[in-house]
Amino acid sequence: MKSARFLLILILFICLISALHVLLIGKTVTAAKLIPKTFGMPSRYYQVGPNPNAIAVADLTDNGLPDIVTVDRGELHNPREERPANDEISLLLAELPLDYARRHPSLKTGFAPYAVALANVDGLKWPDIITVNFHATRHRDVSVFLNFKDDGIFKPIEFEIPANFLSYRRHYDAEGIPMFTTPGLTAVAIRDLNKDGLRDLIATAWSSDVLVFMPGHEEKIFGAPRLMPAPGGPRAFALTDLDDDGAPDLAVAMYATSEVALFKGDETGNFTECDRFPSRGALPTTLLAADINQDGKTDIITSHAHTDDNIVIFYGDGPFRFPVSQEIMLGKDRKVLEQEIRDIAVADLNNNGKMDIVAACYASQQVTVLFNESEDAMMPQHFRHESYAFEEGRPRAVCIADFDENERPDIAVALWETNTVGIMRNVL
Repeated sequence: MKSARFLLILILFICLISALHVLLIGKTVTAAKLIPKTFGMPSRYYQVGPNPNAIAVADLTDNGLPDIVTVDRGELHNPREERPANDEISLLLAELPLDYARRHPSLKTGFAPYAVALANVDGLKWPDIITVNFHATRHRDVSVFLNFKDDGIFKPIEFEIPANFLSYRRHYDAEGIPMFTTPGLTAVAIRDLNKDGLRDLIATAWSSDVLVFMPGHEEKIFGAPRLMPAPGGPRAFALTDLDDDGAPDLAVAMYATSEVALFKGDETGNFTECDRFPSRGALPTTLLAADINQDGKTDIITSHAHTDDNIVIFYGDGPFRFPVSQEIMLGKDRKVLEQEIRDIAVADLNNNGKMDIVAACYASQQVTVLFNESEDAMMPQHFRHESYAFEEGRPRAVCIADFDENERPDIAVALWETNTVGIMRNVL
């Protein structure tokens, strides 16, 4: 009798534990479902040209709203063909917040426009458009479109990087002929680097292992190019003061050698390499500079698109010193390329005073946001992940701006396959 009573009590106890377990799991799942995401998926997509490779934002029309520019490189073909790539820029001009009209016709550049900068280079009030063209032929390496807003036009000017100063350092086809053109410009920035009051151009030349400096010119916009050696396939860079002397320096992602190279600037447009270190992954494709851990020192952020699903933060610790790094893996299996990170952007997305990271993941068709939730400057920093999946289109480039005028940063995403731009609104 006692045994039967004990067995009954045991069965009732097990049932009670199981019920509590199910209840707790239900509460956990419900709580997880109730955690809201920071961004909403785009409610509308805007058509742009084929294969938008980069995206930038500025108020081009002086109406107080951010306009969107994409450089649409198309597919890269044999440089000996008549049209080795696409050659256009798409302008999405804001008429109201989150209401864009595509400007027709599109602006025509050299072939395979690869990167874009928006800056006032002609002394007028409005931002101009500057692109560097990867597959340039016919002396169209740099395309500038001067913004004459009052006339409603963008006046084109072309610049050449003379080939007699360049060598080819990259890939050849089966016949021993270069697969790409020189110089193979992949990144660009505009800033007064020589302190003469004019905006200068700095660019990376991947095919020829050089940096290109073009000084600002009062009449010609840019003067003759100056080339500086940068062996290793310079792919992306950040202009930033790495030694607190007031002069901008360069951190460069070396795609071919999988390194980060540091160049010291001298305020005349010259940059001299002073150090380099492994990028902790093969084929680094992006590079940004920001103070991630809020210790007052510049950090370097890079990612690798073709072999690793990682973002690496190199924490600054004095002039040109980055002794500590942190790797953030977006994929589950290091041996499998699941995400293919093609672009990153950095900003404080939730107004907590800390820098967050946005990644455009081409293979997984996702945008991943890494929210910095660290309590102090200690390393490594703690990031919370949010991922946003696109049913159509593959994220290729991202930029951050307040598109809906609610004083919260949103994310604009350029998508391949659909050749569109969508805006992810910050809804929190």
